[in-house]
This record gives sequence, structure tokens and C-alpha cells, in this order.
Amino acid sequence: MKLRVSVVVAASTMLMACGGGTGSPRDGVHSHGGDDAFNVSLVEKNVIADVTVDPARVGDVIIHMELAPPGGKLQQVEFVSGTLTPSDAAQSSVELKFEKSGANHFHHDVSVPSAGDWTLSFNAVLEDGTSLPYTTTVTFDS
Repeated sequence: MKLRVSVVVAASTMLMACGGGTGSPRDGVHSHGGDDAFNVSLVEKNVIADVTVDPARVGDVIIHMELAPPGGKLQQVEFVSGTLTPSDAAQSSVELKFEKSGANHFHHDVSVPSAGDWTLSFNAVLEDGTSLPYTTTVTFDS
């Protein structure tokens, strides 16, 4: 019986360490949001940006992102800023200044005024001063 309990504990520990359980490092940004959230993972110079826009519709929206440099959470992302640009040139872009909400985890609350395709562009600045540009298109429903 002791052997079986040890195997179950070891398997559970490995699952948690590999990102398969609650509270693991992979339970980050993509854990946010409902059925109408937009999720994407982007890569620039081996730094992964997991992004969630919740909800992906007109009105108040929160943009979450978690960045994973090759050094993990030991290599800090200092700050993130960007823009949300509508496809309709008659509308204005929205400037985004993300707040740090954890180790390499950032968020920004924004109000999206109209439906359609918007370009989310942002720069993540690492502690060594390296600036990493990311871009994706988010479709907002009405």
C-alpha cells in the first residue's frame, strides 16, 4: 500500500510540475476568460507571449499577457506597452500601458468602441533592455 501511495504522489507532483494542474506556471493567462475570450501565443526571439483578450467584444475588455523568456521567471520582463489599432482608419488607435500583476504577467483594462478587426501590437522590454515587438489581429464582436 505504501508503494502505491508513493507512486500516486509522485505522479501528481510530476503532473503539477509539468503544467497539468491548478497553480502551475502554465495556469496563467489562458486560464482567464470565458467562451468569448480571444487567446493566442506569440513568439519573438524565443520569448513566448501568451495573450488573452476577455471578452473579445465591444465594451470593457481586459488584456492579460504572460511572457516566458528562456530563463523563465528568473529573467524579468520590465514593462509592456502597445496599441490597439482599428482596421477603420477613421477611428483612433488606443494606447496601452500594461500594469505588472505578477512575475512576467501583465494586464490592461480598455474599452473597445466598435466591432471588427483590431491590430494588437505591443513591445515587451526585458531587464537587459531588449525590446521585443509582437503583433496579432483580434476580432471584436458587437
